[in-house]
Formats: sequence, structure tokens, C-alpha cells
Amino acid sequence: MVKTKKIVMSIAGSDPSSGAGVQADLKTFTALGLHGITVITCITAQNTKKVTTIHKIPIKIIESQIDALLSDMKPDTIKTGMLFDEEIVKSVAKKITQYDLKTVVDPVMVATSKDSLSSKNFPYAIKKEILPLTYILTPNTYEASVLTGIKINSLKNAKKACEELYEMGPEYVLIKGGHLKGKNVEDVFYDGKKHSVFSLPRIPDKKAHGSGCSLSALTTGYLALGDKPIVAVEKAKNTLWNMIDEGYNPGRGADVLNFETSVVNGIPFSFQTTKHFEVWYELKKSLNNLQSFLTNEYIAEVGVNIGYALPSAKTLQDVCAVNGRITKTKTGPRVCGPLMFGVSKHVASVILAAMSFDSSMRCAMNIRYSKTNIEKCKKIGLKIGSFDRKNEPKTAKSTMEWGTSVVIKNMGFVPDVIYDSGGIGKEPMIRVIGKNPKDVVKKAYKIVKSQ
Repeated sequence: MVKTKKIVMSIAGSDPSSGAGVQADLKTFTALGLHGITVITCITAQNTKKVTTIHKIPIKIIESQIDALLSDMKPDTIKTGMLFDEEIVKSVAKKITQYDLKTVVDPVMVATSKDSLSSKNFPYAIKKEILPLTYILTPNTYEASVLTGIKINSLKNAKKACEELYEMGPEYVLIKGGHLKGKNVEDVFYDGKKHSVFSLPRIPDKKAHGSGCSLSALTTGYLALGDKPIVAVEKAKNTLWNMIDEGYNPGRGADVLNFETSVVNGIPFSFQTTKHFEVWYELKKSLNNLQSFLTNEYIAEVGVNIGYALPSAKTLQDVCAVNGRITKTKTGPRVCGPLMFGVSKHVASVILAAMSFDSSMRCAMNIRYSKTNIEKCKKIGLKIGSFDRKNEPKTAKSTMEWGTSVVIKNMGFVPDVIYDSGGIGKEPMIRVIGKNPKDVVKKAYKIVKSQ
């Protein structure tokens, strides 16, 4: 039986570089498991450096696209992007009303390259025709300033602008804060009663062409999947951050986002604290490094995992690890699953046991056991301990916790490596332990590269 997918629509301009516009929206929707449909308002000639030409699609053709699609399909949500001028704005507003569409409005005015994507009469038209019909409005600080007349150079002013925009008709307002200065990028969400601020560290040296379009598209997608507005916005914020962080340069201008499904779905939707984010991010960077040198011969039959704990970790929920495993494939090791908290009992048990003796030893990973690998550990000077599963008491709650604790008590300190030679139905395993992911991955690198 064919699976039915939620349908989402993008009414926007075409960006042939695929960094923004309907092309980026479609990639976003697909990565979220949605069926995206599109209405083209303008055809642009642009690349990663500049916009050279804008060709407006005739109103009759724009309306025909909408009518043709909506006579056949019913989108759960729609998103508007580049509407360019008053004529297109009025036309799209008419169709939103006619079909009673739940709409996320991204009032696109300027490209990442700072080239204009709207006419002079656009702000007036968007305020008069579209905002009263809007479900969530998602301007950046420049667009919000143009619409309100408020100079947005602080979080305080962003909140004030949210309130003014809300009075113009939208049910919710999200001002994207990427253009504000500061160590963190702070987006402000307003529901008519309360301001919510979503903050993540600014990623240096990234222009992130299409980030505004994609944040709105992600919000639209999560709404279609059933999330409440504030949840959809938080998910979109976190997901976009990962897409920017994993972005790349296809041309000689601005970098673009990474729309791979593993990237879009590779970040926890909510971080309880800043520390949770810091642990996740440090592990993410080291995991990328690990993948660059790890080979199949170090992958255990049950796979490999790596975990990193919060400074005061006490339970499984305090340890971040791969929600899945690093497994063997024909092309080499592959990470199967995102990094999340509370998902790997094996490495978490080792880490928590080690931390009970030395709170600085917050990271561990497992690799395949072999006598050769043990000899490599010895050769590079790692401190090694082992335990025998046969000696495990029946009262032990966890083999890993018991085995790790036995080794540490016998040695009087937390070693770099703890291994066991297996048991009936139990694969032998090596665990590499360290203070943080960088420390553990460095040890793993030395093991792999040792001759």
C-alpha cells in the first residue's frame, strides 16, 4: 500500500542556483517526508554571487497554477516567498481567501547578495492585502523594520516590532534575528501575549544563502506534520542551524544549506539547556572527524557508538550518543541515526561508571575487539584494563557498569581502554574512555593509524 503524504505548497520565485526560492522549499519539504507543490511567481537569473534578472510571471499564469493545483489537491499548509509587487500580492491574497489556506508568509524583499527582490510598492501591498490573512509571519529584521518603521538593532526592538506586526493581522509573528549582532542568533516569536526567544550560537564565516526561505519552509512543514506553531518554530530553528553548519559552497559566492535528509533530521528538536547543546555540538564535531579515518575493521558486529555526558550526569538521559549505531557498509563505516540524549545504554553505562570515580571522564566509545587491536593500544602507550564476564554477580544491574567499576577499583584510576573477551552470546569489545569526544577520537585515531 502506497503511503499517503502530507501536502505543502510554496508560492515563490525560482532560484536557478537552488539555494533559495521554490527549489530550496521543495528540497526542504522532501527532506521532511512531505509532498511539495509549487507556484512560480517570478523567474530570476541568479547565482551564489548576485541576482542579474527578474522576470515576473503574468498574473493569469500565476492564478492558473494555483487553480490547477487546488482543484486536484488540498495542501495542509502553504508558504509564500517572493511575491515581488502589488499585483502579485493582491492576486495571491485573493486565492488565499478563496481557498481558505493556512499560510506562512515570508515577506521576501532582498536576496542574500543584497540585490532587491521586490518593487517599491511591495511593503504597502503586503501589509494591506496579505498580513490580515497570515497564520505565521516570518520576516527578518530588515523586512520587519521596513514593515513597521522600527529600527531593529536589539532584542528589545525586535519584540516591539513583533507586537506592531501582530496588530496588522497575523496570528503569530516570528522575527528572524540572523542580521542582529551578537554571539548568538536570537529569533523572537510572538503569539499576541508572550514573546519567546530561540537562541543558538552564530556559525562563523557562513552567509547561508536561502536560510530565511528555508526557516519559513521548515516551519510550514512542521505545521503540516501536526506541530503547534511555537513547536514548529523551535524545530525549524534547530533544524536550520544544522543545515547551515553542514552547508557547502557550490559556487564562488555565498554558501548554501545542506538539505540531505540525514542533516535535516540530524538534530534534537529541543535542547533543555545550553549545556545540552554544547555537549551535542562537541560530540557532533568529533563524530565527523571520527568518520574521516575509521575503517570497517574497527566496527564491531553490533556496531560502534560514541557518547558524551553532561558535566553532572547521573542517568542515561544525561548522555548524548548516536540514536542507532555506526555500522559497516561496502563503502565504509556509516552513521545510522542522529545524536540524541538517552539513547545508548551500552556507552552510557561505561561513562556513568567512569564518572562515579572521576567526574572528568565524560566520554566513551566502543570498537571491535581483537588481539591485534589490544596490542596496538599497548604499543601507543594507552593504559588498559579488562574484566571477565564470568565473574559478574547475578545481582549486577548492568554488565557494563559492573565491569567498568571492577576495572577502575582494581587499577585505582580510570584507564584509557577497558575490554572484555566476551561470553556466551556476547561479543567481546573494546571501550575507549576519555575526558571529551576530542580526547576519545584522538585515542581512536592513534589506534587506527598504529602499525
